[in-house]
Formats: sequence, structure tokens, C-alpha cells
Amino acid sequence: MHNLLLNSKVLVFDLDGTLYDGTEHYDYYAKLLANEISSEKRDSFLRDYKKIKDYDHALTIGKIYDSENDLIISLDPITLKPIQVFTWEGQLLSKDELPENYIEKINYELPYIPVGDGWWIPLVASYHYGAKDVFHCYDKTKEYMATKEFSIPYIKGLKEALEKVKDSKKLVLLTNSDREDVTRLLKLLNLNDLFHLEITDGKKPLETENHLKSIMNKFNVMPNEIVSIGDNFINEISPALKLGMHGVYITNQTTMQVSDSLLVVKKLEEVFE
Repeated sequence: MHNLLLNSKVLVFDLDGTLYDGTEHYDYYAKLLANEISSEKRDSFLRDYKKIKDYDHALTIGKIYDSENDLIISLDPITLKPIQVFTWEGQLLSKDELPENYIEKINYELPYIPVGDGWWIPLVASYHYGAKDVFHCYDKTKEYMATKEFSIPYIKGLKEALEKVKDSKKLVLLTNSDREDVTRLLKLLNLNDLFHLEITDGKKPLETENHLKSIMNKFNVMPNEIVSIGDNFINEISPALKLGMHGVYITNQTTMQVSDSLLVVKKLEEVFE
């Protein structure tokens, strides 16, 4: 196990994209969304979706999409303050090309959409191509994930690793998923009854700091004794670093390094080797 985890007392885990791997469910979601887009734009949507997944597009996880003006906003990795604005095609806009005080107005509420993890990529791309009122596609994807047709991608050695540290560390689950979905997924992953605390409907990123402070008080630990683990920098990592905690960020962008308190890995299993 990596020293960052060995030296901690509390491990806070995200669920989707963290405790299970793979992109099959995102691809299924994208196919459903494609049916909500006009036929002449459908192929362009699917091409852009693939480009975004391959990090070959202006939109990436960790940015914000302005659904009203169809713009992409880059954030400072620590402060999460907007620093640059791009068109969908990737053109960097100057301040003169933006509405007055535009950057100061950006937040986490509509029309601004934080692209925190893989779920948001197909959704945002579908908005760009004119899709509306598509929440039923998300519901259908979750229903598909509950069928035998979907094979949930387990993370090698995760269950054994958590069982090994359960008596010496507090394990916390902090997720935006609802209680029913969490219960089902933990059972599928064979990770039920492993967590000392499960926080569902977490309303991240708006409530992340409050949840982390509450966790710190509940277990009577210092900030540097907590590690927040997830694939969503906005939701899980930046708020933890801001509070003086540590983070494990799961991403394909492994060249990223913003703090000595941050470990960047491609797969969660790397921290348990």
C-alpha cells in the first residue's frame, strides 16, 4: 500500500468511476443520448464523444461547460477559479471576446455544468448538439447496469485491501448516488458492510467541504490524516487539498502534479500494490 494511505487514519472514497472501473456504462449512455439528437448531427456527436474520451478535444474532465453560450472553461487546479475560456472547437478566447465580467460569474449552477467524471462527457456533448430533457437516458443506463447483461468491472484486489485496513483505518463512502443505487452497487461489488460511514446524495461539489469537515470531526482526526480518493478532481480532490487533506486522483492524465499532497494514478489498484 502507498505511504500516503499507510500514514492516514481516514480514507474517503467516491463510488462511480472509483470503486469500479471501465467505460462500458458511459458508452451505453452515449448511445441512448445519440437517439435524442437529430440524425444529421448524430455522427458528429459520437465522433466528439470519442475525441473527448481520448483527450483529443477542448472539453476534458475537470472543466466547466457553459450550456447557454456553448463555451468550455478551464479552472485553476487548486483554487478551481476560471482562468481560460475556449470555444467547442478549441479556440482560446481573449477577455475582449467575452461578456463583461464573464469569468467572475462562473459557478457550479446551471447554465454552468462541471464536467467531473465520465458521466458528464456524453451528456455535455449531447447538449452541444441540441439534446434536451434527457434524464430518462441516465435512468435507463442505471437500469441497464442492474441487469445480467452488464458485467461490472471489478478492481483487482480492492475488497481484500479494504478488509485488511478496516480495523486500523476508518473507511468512508461519499457519493452523489442515491441510497438505492449505492446499496445495489456495493452488493454487486461485494463491498457491502466494509464502510464505517456511507454518505449518499452527497451533492458534490457544493457540499464536499462540509462533508469532509464533518468526517474530520466525527472521527476526531486532523486534516492531514484524511485521504480523499476519487476520479473527479472538482468533486473530491480540490476541496480536500484546500482543507489540508491528501488526495488520490484517478485519471489518465498521469503527468498532472499540483501538490505534494496529491497522488495521481491511472487505476485505484496501484495504491494497494
